[in-house]
Amino acid sequence: MTEPVARMVFAAIGHEFAEKGIFTEEQVPAVRAKLSAVIDQSKNQDRDAMNQHDDAVRLGESSSKELPVGLSQRAYPLLEMLSAAEKKKVPVVWGV
Repeated sequence: MTEPVARMVFAAIGHEFAEKGIFTEEQVPAVRAKLSAVIDQSKNQDRDAMNQHDDAVRLGESSSKELPVGLSQRAYPLLEMLSAAEKKKVPVVWGV
């Protein structure tokens, strides 16, 4: 995950971004639940952005056929990692 995306995801879950850090085994379930809720909430916004993009392309208002990537897509790998960590009862560590 790139730093700008990490900052966006951390802000969305209400966690201060740091280049190095840890979600402890005890924190993982709450962080996973918060991220899951944020992803569910952003899916509608992401769907709206994709529909607007498709409409703009169809009407010739945009030449870019590249679809926008939303928060739900960018955050999903972290959700998978948190879910796996929760099952294994291990922390999630980054930047070490």
